[in-house]
Amino acid sequence: MTDISEDDIKLRAYALWEADGRPEGSHDVHWLQALRELTEEADSAAQDIQAPVKTSKLSVVKNETPIEPIARKRGKTA
Repeated sequence: MTDISEDDIKLRAYALWEADGRPEGSHDVHWLQALRELTEEADSAAQDIQAPVKTSKLSVVKNETPIEPIARKRGKTA
């Protein structure tokens, strides 16, 4: 897990408090919500970095119509 600074939590909690209408006496609720959100975001970002990207080894697209070979022009021989 990534370290979450106290300043990050303060900023998020303040934003949550403002969005909630600045209610009195709810600092603990907003602090815990901010911590929970930041922790979830950090965990999600860590999983995205660690998860291997699955790619297909098949790079050829199936073509149902056969491709006719192109006739080559012969160069003049001396």
